[in-house]
Amino acid sequence: MRLRTPFIAAFTIALTALIIAYLASLRFPAEPTDYLWYDSLQQLGEIGRAKYRQSHRYGEYARRAERDSLHNVATLFRAMAYADNVQCNNCRKAIESLGGRFHTPVLLPSEREPTLTHLHSALSEKYELHNGPTTPCIHQALEDGNRYVARLITWCDASDIKQIVILQREIEQLEHNAPREYSVCPTCGAISDGGLHSCLCPHCLTESSEFILFK
Repeated sequence: MRLRTPFIAAFTIALTALIIAYLASLRFPAEPTDYLWYDSLQQLGEIGRAKYRQSHRYGEYARRAERDSLHNVATLFRAMAYADNVQCNNCRKAIESLGGRFHTPVLLPSEREPTLTHLHSALSEKYELHNGPTTPCIHQALEDGNRYVARLITWCDASDIKQIVILQREIEQLEHNAPREYSVCPTCGAISDGGLHSCLCPHCLTESSEFILFK
């Protein structure tokens, strides 16, 4: 009996360590080893981290717009925050499914600026992302033969382009503060304004009945 007790204890400790290691491997997959895939996933991670930061920042902007009684702008920022969160999660899932690891960025508190300043800041961020890493990321993924990653980044870019158009309109018509509504595809993050839209998402073919409505 004295011999069995240490053996059982050692076996239990070893088994526990194996279980912990296995669970950790599921949560934190190994970094990619293939050079081409590594480049694509690193660039996809850059897009995903930008979406993560923007999603949280636009949530803060929405709360400031509500305090300024600019409810239409608050609605827009909430829709943008949701869209970017969907796309961040898509990037994270793709990276992890392809053997990489998504590194969540550290968030810094946003400046407490007037809502108009937030609109201009959001517009500038969208232009920087569209004109900066997005196109090279798409080309890199296609060069690597990874159409899955290329498609995800194209979804992000399409949503950003639509958001740029809407932001420009809101800046020009801020004083009107007319009520608006937006719908966001929960699969790809595509955003549309107004009540008219296709029965399917034009990017990922999700049923429009599943869109998330912000109004």
